[in-house]
Amino acid sequence: MKRRGPMRSVLFLVALMLAGLVVFRWIQVRPHDVSPVPWSEPLVDRDLELVAVDTLRVLVLRDPLTWEERTNAVTGLEWELLERFAKGMKVPIKAVEVFHPDSLWMALQKGRGDVIAAQLTPRKDHRRWVRFTAPYRSVVPVMASLRNDPTASRPRSIPTVGPAVDSMVMGSASPFRDPDHRFDDNVCVARRPAGDGVHTADDLLVELMLGRAAAVVVSDAHAAHEASRLPLVEFSGPIGAPRPLCYAVRKNAPHLAKALDQQIEKDRASGALEHLFKGYVATRTPKAGPLRAKRSIPVSGDSISPFDKAFRSHAGNLTWDWHLLVAMAYQESRFDSTAVSTMGAQGIMQLMPNTAERLGVDSTHAVEDHIGAAVRFINKLDTLWRRAVPDPEQRLRFVLASYNAGPGHIIDAQRLAEQLGLDPRRWEQNVERAVLLLTRPRFYLRPTMRNGYCNGPQVFGYVRDVTSMYRELRRVVPAEPTGP
Repeated sequence: MKRRGPMRSVLFLVALMLAGLVVFRWIQVRPHDVSPVPWSEPLVDRDLELVAVDTLRVLVLRDPLTWEERTNAVTGLEWELLERFAKGMKVPIKAVEVFHPDSLWMALQKGRGDVIAAQLTPRKDHRRWVRFTAPYRSVVPVMASLRNDPTASRPRSIPTVGPAVDSMVMGSASPFRDPDHRFDDNVCVARRPAGDGVHTADDLLVELMLGRAAAVVVSDAHAAHEASRLPLVEFSGPIGAPRPLCYAVRKNAPHLAKALDQQIEKDRASGALEHLFKGYVATRTPKAGPLRAKRSIPVSGDSISPFDKAFRSHAGNLTWDWHLLVAMAYQESRFDSTAVSTMGAQGIMQLMPNTAERLGVDSTHAVEDHIGAAVRFINKLDTLWRRAVPDPEQRLRFVLASYNAGPGHIIDAQRLAEQLGLDPRRWEQNVERAVLLLTRPRFYLRPTMRNGYCNGPQVFGYVRDVTSMYRELRRVVPAEPTGP
């Protein structure tokens, strides 16, 4: 009996310590878990029945997999799914663009929109404010970084998926910013915001292209969508667990949420979801690694093509030698004088019909005439760029890009490069990056861009391939024939 007193004291102290720990933990998490925010509750009463007699208003962040305005078109995977839903309801649909992810919640609660489409994942803290739909797909995080580029004057340190990367950043609207999301143990991801105005994966990839980030986190869906548009970027991973992507509606709109769930399930069962996915993402993402090796031209002794004599005879007035014409002809047509492209370009030098007409040739003219016309065109382009790009080696790249895409697009790219802080007189790592960005409406729809969309990846590859072949031909084939 005498031993019960000390035992009771010990139990009392243990209980007191546990209670103190609980109280401390409650105080520590309480502000995060239960502090009210202005957008925590709906401020309007608008469910499916009111949407059905009005308009489905969608709050969006600009991103190619959510919503983008293009010339005479609106695209975006999430947008197209909601378009199907609105069409089934026989109501109009309207996009309401929001410029910061934090503004989405108040805009929803105030009734500016009925649905949030921003590649949301149902985070625990956000569930207190809104109702999430069923997921329409899942994504996993991957790392994006610039490929090793043999043309770079200074070799860069290549990020790897591992502890060496300590600056991998996410956008403020990333589905992987959830505090509960777990990345792989061997990667380091900065939880801090990537920077002002850097919200979506599209924003992050632009930052990467401009050299403002060493490595960024995007989804595998973005990797598949961007792989062909951004050949300078490689994607590695996955580097973490998958996350479901959903839409969000107000908590007092259960019927709208249920109708969206039914549409998602219907589209999944019918195959419509899979069909839409294929329209936005490639079936296979290129493997990570250096930029692709450039092709070479088969050479037999001093001979490259059946038209070497014509190339030599017409190259006398060029700033560069005849090997350039050979490299261009091989890239354009594989020396096939009857070749016609899907865009209508014709002949061994693949001149567009309007250009060929101005240069005085058509499909009835001989190969030599087409080569001569191409030389006149190259000289015009050389004159056009001579003042803006005085260095002949750099000017060659601008001439080739203009030959491939037209000078208007390359003038736009040069202007865009200057706006983005790149060197407008250098092609590699500078204007070529601006050319790649001209596939994006946010850039080619700028008032200063006068020629619209440009197939940047095609221009990028063309310039690199031709200059690589040109260098190799000059190395292995003499400028003048050595035979009798």
